[in-house]
Amino acid sequence: MSERWVQAWGQAHAALSFFYYPSCPKTYRMVVHSPISGRSIRMELSNECAKNDVYIGSVTVARCDKKGCFESEYKTVSYNSENAFCIRKGEVITTDAVDFSVEAGEYFCVSIYVERGSLRSGNLIDSVDLITVKGDVTKEKCVQNQRRKRDKVREVASKLLRMYFHKPIPLFQSVELLNDSGASAITVFGDSISQQGYWTNAFAERIRNEFPGRYSVINKSIMGNRTLRDFSRRFFCKGLFGISGLNRLERDILNYDDTEYVVYALGTNDFLQYNTIAAPKSEKPSAREHFEAVAGVSETLREHGKKLVVFNVLNFGEAVDSRPEKEKMVSEYNAMLSENADRFHAVYDQAALCVNPEKPNCSKKEYLGKDYVHPNKKGGKLVADNINLDWFR
Repeated sequence: MSERWVQAWGQAHAALSFFYYPSCPKTYRMVVHSPISGRSIRMELSNECAKNDVYIGSVTVARCDKKGCFESEYKTVSYNSENAFCIRKGEVITTDAVDFSVEAGEYFCVSIYVERGSLRSGNLIDSVDLITVKGDVTKEKCVQNQRRKRDKVREVASKLLRMYFHKPIPLFQSVELLNDSGASAITVFGDSISQQGYWTNAFAERIRNEFPGRYSVINKSIMGNRTLRDFSRRFFCKGLFGISGLNRLERDILNYDDTEYVVYALGTNDFLQYNTIAAPKSEKPSAREHFEAVAGVSETLREHGKKLVVFNVLNFGEAVDSRPEKEKMVSEYNAMLSENADRFHAVYDQAALCVNPEKPNCSKKEYLGKDYVHPNKKGGKLVADNINLDWFR
């Protein structure tokens, strides 16, 4: 088989808002459980949502154990043949490729020493472990994570909003391996329901077991994200919810030739978010408008040789921001998906799986977190375990 670059890990960038990393000489070591094999490695680093340039002092990569301790000699990663470099405000770079052999199922880590510059671009994605340590420890075999004071902000936000926030992953956009065994990516394109990892991580584990070395599952979900509209300028967490699904489709999906399937899991925020603190009433969509946009995404992906699996929207009738008109739009949109399933590679009826039969506009509380919008671990596993893996054969 011919060789091509395949994402072993990736994320979609948004502004980290008050979750960001202030300027501090610090090493960021990301530990990846590789779903695919490769013989060379490169990575994308993004400063897209920044207010400043970022200065990188050193980058290394090594095979490691699950705790991030080197099990092979580290290799130095450069950019334009320089070991130290600057990533300008708003810039995304791709490092030079480095010979690096890793097999599916092995762990490897990428360590980046940031000499200067606040890290404001990234995601709170629960698909990888991140170790942060003051100083340059990119060449040290084992390092111990240092808790930061700003973690308290994340914990307070989790309690106030009654949802799970993972440790933010800054700077890293993708880690790609040069693969010669026909591997490809399944990319999840969703919001915080997917971002928090309860169903996506369980799904990735099923894919790993069913198709060893064949697929990577790349979670490019952003909390608060909507299909039709960018983040609202009125929301105090500027940029946290990211640009719209339609506007980030090229950046997060079409720019990657390795993506074979896209799991589309946006829609909840289009219907739930308007007329709240997060978005004005004027940004109210219609079920038809949203459906046609998703169907258009399917057509675009098909033209690029990619297949779209669409998740319908979970019922959120007991959420604090729910209203009868919002619940009606969800029912209408889900019905349109069911009636027009031939416009997509597959449609997954997760709403019926989780519905409370006594309250059809609600999901069962046993499957939901305290906000009655996001699935808990039990609900996430239920959703993941009932995805038809034949769709990916």
